[in-house]
Amino acid sequence: MKFNLSIENIKYVKILYANMDGNPVSVKAAIKKMDEKEIVTCLRYEEKFDIKTPQQTTLSIICSEGLYRTKTKLKSYLIEEPYIFFFMETPSSLEYQQNREYFRIPASYSCVYYVRNGELTETYTTQTIDISANGVSIVLPNHVFSEDDAEIEMMVEERLVCAKMRYVRSEKTDDGYKISFTYSDISNRDRDYISQVCIKKQLDDKRNKNV
Repeated sequence: MKFNLSIENIKYVKILYANMDGNPVSVKAAIKKMDEKEIVTCLRYEEKFDIKTPQQTTLSIICSEGLYRTKTKLKSYLIEEPYIFFFMETPSSLEYQQNREYFRIPASYSCVYYVRNGELTETYTTQTIDISANGVSIVLPNHVFSEDDAEIEMMVEERLVCAKMRYVRSEKTDDGYKISFTYSDISNRDRDYISQVCIKKQLDDKRNKNV
């Protein structure tokens, strides 16, 4: 779809870029200025900050009506402590990713992650970190994902759920990488089941906090 968002409708953005070592970094930022040619975002400065420009980045845009995702060029940056300003090209198009009514909950489920690269299929047995009716995050020791749809099999409570999924973003952790996906192909029955599991867990957490 054509990029036609206005700055008033955007709550915040998340920018996925590569640092000088080529590792993925995800940061949350606010939009300070946006026109037909350029988007200027602002985030808190950190001493460990390092980045190479220009580079292609993934931009997730969080609005009140949902989440959008696109790719754009990070042209340059400016450090004015305690902030950093990113100067990015305004993308021509974007993709609607999800309705925000699907909330994620922390959850550890056994899963098998399949990545296809050409004719080869790599298989990783791991755990989920969080889950929702619209996506899931897993943990891996290495940064492994495919630009094409990957597949996952996960045991959610007593049910085996199989889905195709699309890469969204990555975050470096002490144990490796947290890699997040949105489902690109999942049955309505499985989506509804995951939604019910999330609602139940949220209610259980509220009860436990009130005890």
